[in-house]
Amino acid sequence: MVSKDTYIAVLAGMGGFSDGFALLLGGSALLSLSHYFRLTAGAEGLIISAPFLGSIIGAVAFGRLADLLGRRVIFLNVLLFFLLGSMISALAPSILVLIAGRLMVGMGIGGDIPSGLALVAELSDSRKRGGLLAIQSILWGLGGASAALVALPLLSLGNIAWRPLFGLGAIPPLITLVLRREISESWVWKVKRSEVEVRIRNRGRYALMLAFTSASLFAWTFILAIFANYTPSIMVSTMGLSKAYALLIGGAQWLGFVAGGLMVLRYCDRIGRRILLIPATVGEAALLYASIFLLRNPLWISLTLVVLWILGGVGYVVNSVYSAELFPTLLRGTSSGVAFSMGRLGGYVSTLILPMLLLSIRLAGVFALLAVLMTPLALTCPLIAPRSEGKGIDELEREYY
Repeated sequence: MVSKDTYIAVLAGMGGFSDGFALLLGGSALLSLSHYFRLTAGAEGLIISAPFLGSIIGAVAFGRLADLLGRRVIFLNVLLFFLLGSMISALAPSILVLIAGRLMVGMGIGGDIPSGLALVAELSDSRKRGGLLAIQSILWGLGGASAALVALPLLSLGNIAWRPLFGLGAIPPLITLVLRREISESWVWKVKRSEVEVRIRNRGRYALMLAFTSASLFAWTFILAIFANYTPSIMVSTMGLSKAYALLIGGAQWLGFVAGGLMVLRYCDRIGRRILLIPATVGEAALLYASIFLLRNPLWISLTLVVLWILGGVGYVVNSVYSAELFPTLLRGTSSGVAFSMGRLGGYVSTLILPMLLLSIRLAGVFALLAVLMTPLALTCPLIAPRSEGKGIDELEREYY
């Protein structure tokens, strides 16, 4: 029998599943979309990066509204943007309409994930809060892996394959919207909302935690977004591999992310977030440097991508847990939204510039750039990453702020 808080965490995580599903479908759609519209490198970047830009807008706006109006009202309705955006993308008659649809998809997921994480953090038992918060990111990875299986048979449709691929992105948010109707409001938020103002005694601590989670999510998402969206096309155009093989590698890396997330689910409440995060961050930086010399061998680079995503699963998920639990209740939606939006800013920048980077500095240069980006995080993470396991939300708030 599934417990109530696990059920809520899964329903919250379905927003993440929808996001991962749509991201991989977007990367797969690019294989046919680029021929259909004869896209330039800049146009490809605009289309792939549009959901990330929408996520930034959605996370900041709806994260704040989740603190003012409650988690439930945002949690229940914001995926309508995702649903409508997917339908518009599938039916788009032009590139501009397609970009608008992808922007709406991003706004939906940007509003959903911070409010969902806040709700789960506030309704969870402190002894298993980290694992429950990790479910959202694990389902994100499963969404991407599932999309690879769905997309594979559709590639045979040729240059019009992108339409059903984008249209399928509407199915997970539609199912999620129906199932979420029975979820109640966070009692923690209800109690706290009667306070006249948010009291933060240690503003320096708040600023440090917000900067740390935001910078961490920026770096991790910058890296993961590139491979989430471009692995299939990179494998085909740069390495000369078949579309089917490239799509399978794209799906395998998402399973690597799930494996990393499952490690967090199992161990973050036992040995702690910090113990998992530090080796994952240092390992990611080291492997990115090593990858520069492995690019000529398709097998080695395929295995490297999977390992990068396993480490990414650990690093990204732990930072997502931090972003939901380390902030005051009446600023949790806002703070989580800011951290998430900074992550999506990383994804927006990386997916926008990647096609042009491949033309200018090639794939080896891209890996070198990613390694340099991860290095400051690897150096500062051991100094800043806190221990929050086993402590209640109110206890963390009193201790830190």
